[in-house]
Amino acid sequence: MIDWIEYDRHSRDIESHVEHLVTDGNRVLIAQHAKRIDANGYGWFINGGYSLRQVTHWAKINLPREDTHGTSK
Repeated sequence: MIDWIEYDRHSRDIESHVEHLVTDGNRVLIAQHAKRIDANGYGWFINGGYSLRQVTHWAKINLPREDTHGTSK
């Protein structure tokens, strides 16, 4: 299950320059939160520097660690 967080464009709790899952309610993309160069504040950017303006929610990417596969302790 993905723990979606409502996007607050004024929040500084989102780690910048790290890939996250983002959604506009219709699709899910991988994007990074970073300083906008075309406006004040921060925003979401996909690979290639394209900005996303309709992001409503975001989530940390939580992949299983390699050492947790196939072993039980």
